[in-house]
Parts: sequence; C-alpha cells; structure tokens
Amino acid sequence: MGPEQPEPLPPSPVSRATLFAAFLKIGMLGFGGVMPWARRVLVEERGWLSDREFAELIGMCQVLPGPNVVNLSVILGARWQGAIGSLLALTGILFVPVIAVIVLATFYASVAHSPIARSAIGGASAAAAGLIIGTAFRLIVGARPPMRAVLLAVAVFIAVGIAQAPLLWVLAVAVPFAIAVEWRAAP
Repeated sequence: MGPEQPEPLPPSPVSRATLFAAFLKIGMLGFGGVMPWARRVLVEERGWLSDREFAELIGMCQVLPGPNVVNLSVILGARWQGAIGSLLALTGILFVPVIAVIVLATFYASVAHSPIARSAIGGASAAAAGLIIGTAFRLIVGARPPMRAVLLAVAVFIAVGIAQAPLLWVLAVAVPFAIAVEWRAAP
C-alpha cells in the first residue's frame, strides 16, 4: 500500500465569476465608506458570512497593514478560490474606485481653490464619518462581544479619538493587553 492520498477539497460555494461580481459591486457602491456595503453584500445579500464572522474578520483585517475591506477581499478570495480568488476579489473591489479616483483627481485639480469645492469635500467627509459610525454600531450588535471587549474598545476610542494619542502606540499597548485578557478568560 502506498501513502494515503488526501481527500479532495469540496468545491467552493462561490464561483470565481460570482466572487469577482460581488466585490465589484462592493467597490462600485462603496463611495464614502466601503465597509457598510461589504457587510450588506457579504452578510445580508449573499449570506456568505454571518454577522459574527464578518465582525471577526474585519477585526483581524484592522490590525493588518492596508485598507480593511481590501484585506478582507484578499482573505475571502483565498478562502473560496485560492490565490486566483484573492486576485479576482482584489481586482473587483478596486477596479471602479481606482478609475473614479483618477477621474475625480483630474477634475479636482482644476477646481481645488473654489470655496464650493471645499464645502462639498467637507460635507462628503461628514457623511463618510456617519457611515463609519453606523457600521461600527451594527458590527457591535451583530458580534455581541463580551463586556471586556466593549470596555477595551471604549478605552481605545477615548485614547485615540478624544485624547489624540498616536494610534500606533495605542495599538502597541491595546493588542497585547487584549490577547492576554482573552487568553486568561478562555476556558
């Protein structure tokens, strides 16, 4: 008898075309904040992730370098279609925004000194901040974290958002502390 062959992996529930299309949609709709659309498409529309899975993956993506949802696209693409899936999801989520930014940057360069343009950018920034805050609340409700995690999140918010402590220093303290607390709390 020869060495045992590993069992073949079950087929992915997500085809390459569907993967690309889903992340293309997220990228097209995500002006001002991609995360709300990523959650809507991946959790509510497609049902590929639960609220908890989405919150956990986004949490992991936030400590990785790079944009959170781009990291998420690479991780999920790899999960469902390997390296090709990562490239497809990444291309899908970035395709429309890259084209749009090139067009908008060209236009903005011609109107950058206009007070109307500055006011429009200020209004868009406020709307984007509202989307981020709303998504944060939905993630908290969906994930149902333990009170210790909520308290740590509040402490990090106060340190960075109110006390203006440098994010890198806050993370350098908060991440090891959170790992130690969770390790101690584990059964």
